Amino acid sequence: MRDDTRKATTALVTLALLAIAWGAIPLFVRNDVPSTQLVGVRVTFGAIALIAVAAATRRLSFPKVRRGRLALSGVLLALHWITFFESIKLTTVAVALAVLYLGPIGAAILSGPILGERVDRRLWMALSVAAVGTLLVVQPWQPGVAAGRGLMMSGLSAALLAALMIVGKPVAQDLGGLTMAMGELIIASFLLAPATYGALTQNAEHIVNFLILGAVFTGFAGFLYWEMMRHLPVAATSVVMYIEPASAVVWAALLLGEIPNVTAWLGVGLVVGGGLLAATVAAKDQEAIGAQAAL
Repeated sequence: MRDDTRKATTALVTLALLAIAWGAIPLFVRNDVPSTQLVGVRVTFGAIALIAVAAATRRLSFPKVRRGRLALSGVLLALHWITFFESIKLTTVAVALAVLYLGPIGAAILSGPILGERVDRRLWMALSVAAVGTLLVVQPWQPGVAAGRGLMMSGLSAALLAALMIVGKPVAQDLGGLTMAMGELIIASFLLAPATYGALTQNAEHIVNFLILGAVFTGFAGFLYWEMMRHLPVAATSVVMYIEPASAVVWAALLLGEIPNVTAWLGVGLVVGGGLLAATVAAKDQEAIGAQAAL
């Protein structure tokens, strides 16, 4: 197996595992802690965790390039998570995730004209399969779905996610996943310092959840996300991340007793199928690139 192909395969598997883990995040959000406070502790503990990693590995340094994009990524990250958490509180997790995952589709579409990435037609097919699967998983048409401000927040979060993926991809490529994740979290933690203080003083009983949400799901996971994204086109990353809403259904079934119906399980299968198709396309593309480089 060529080195480029191995890197692409490793990146896809790692992103799939991250998506499975991130599916559990709504379990940490459904409480009475304000969204800004949740995001504040998330980015702060995440930043602290990555600063410790960078210091231990002697990679703690001030970036010399892409500073403006890095700062913008931090702002987009904070706004994206605030609107996403708020949408979960205002509407169902199903609707919040269904609308949110319009964002990766937008990022995949924009990656061509903005980043100059070639999007294979098979990736568009994989993206379509995964998107349909997501709708079947979350089933936003079910009775009892809230609308209004929750939908608006979900839509805004999706737009911010697309912008973050487009803005952050070149930064991760130039600076590396660790510097990228650490930098954006530091920026976001400064912006949300008052909210973090409020969370720690007013909701200290949730400190364990704060630590897991911040250090594990944000710090270490964010580092892996941007490190793996360096080796994949945005479209391929978008497809694999559709595993997150599918995994949220499984987490809810295991921990909340919310057993999915047959339609939802069909959607899970489509999401996994779309991810496998994307993995195959990305691996073949890397082999083709490697072959051309050898000529």
